[in-house]
Amino acid sequence: MAKKEKFSVDGSALFGDMSQAEIREAVTQRSGRPKNEALVRDNGAQKGLPVELTRQTLIVSVDQIETLKNYAYTERRKLKDIVAEAFKEYIENHVDPETLLTRPEDWR
Repeated sequence: MAKKEKFSVDGSALFGDMSQAEIREAVTQRSGRPKNEALVRDNGAQKGLPVELTRQTLIVSVDQIETLKNYAYTERRKLKDIVAEAFKEYIENHVDPETLLTRPEDWR
C-alpha cells in the first residue's frame, strides 16, 4: 500500500507553485452559479423571484385546494400554474379595468 502524501503547513503540496496571493484568492473565491441581478430582491420572502412575481399567502378551503392539487397532478402541471391560470381567467371574465379603484399608498 502506497503512503499518502501529507500536506505541508504552507499548502505547497495542495497548491503547488501558486503564490500566497493566488492561494488566498483561490480559497476565498466563491463557487457556483453567478447571481442573476434580476432575481435579487431586498425582502427575504421575495428572494430568488423575478421582479414580475411575488409570494402571497392566501386562506383557502381544504376542499378547494385539494381539488386544485388533484387537478394539477392529473394534468402533470404545477399548482402555481393552475392557480395563475384561474386568476387570469377570473380577471379576464369578471374585472373591468376601467372601473377599478387604485389603492392608496398606505394600503400597499
